Amino acid sequence: MKKAGPRHLKLHGARHTAATQSALDGVAPAVIAAWLGHTDASFTMKRYTHSQPEALKSAGDTFDRVVTSRDTQQG
Repeated sequence: MKKAGPRHLKLHGARHTAATQSALDGVAPAVIAAWLGHTDASFTMKRYTHSQPEALKSAGDTFDRVVTSRDTQQG
């Protein structure tokens, strides 16, 4: 049986978590890259940020509203 309590996070994993959460919170990619010590923001976004189920659902909901709105306006 596993112990209750906080999980141990490795420092490198925490960097990924911080980068992902910062991106979800709207922090500019260049700022995230600088914070992590990177010079290339595209590298940071490709390697350090990860999609999250809630964000994917939210993006899908937004797309659905846009498509539905256009269909309603046209027809």
